[in-house]
Amino acid sequence: MIRELALIMEEELKDRPPYMITFTRSEISKDLRYAKVYFSVLGEDDQIDASMEFLKRHAGIIKKIIGKRMRLRHMPEIRYIYDKTGESVSRIGEILDRLKSESDDE
Repeated sequence: MIRELALIMEEELKDRPPYMITFTRSEISKDLRYAKVYFSVLGEDDQIDASMEFLKRHAGIIKKIIGKRMRLRHMPEIRYIYDKTGESVSRIGEILDRLKSESDDE
């Protein structure tokens, strides 16, 4: 599903997202009625919010295109969720760098 979403964003939509959106993973419920799609955006909170609004505004057309491409009997309801994993990894890296420089100073 992630690959299809990326292609739709690149090829099918008339307007472009305000910032670069990367789809990181998806989870589909056992009954195939719901899908959680995680995305990341490099930027500040306002850029994340603008990207979320873009995805919400285009949810209907994206769902319709995915339904045609994947030929599913029931197209799951897609919920977009901001993936904070990148932020966490970056923060851990900063902490490790600081600890290393502190130990080098001693």
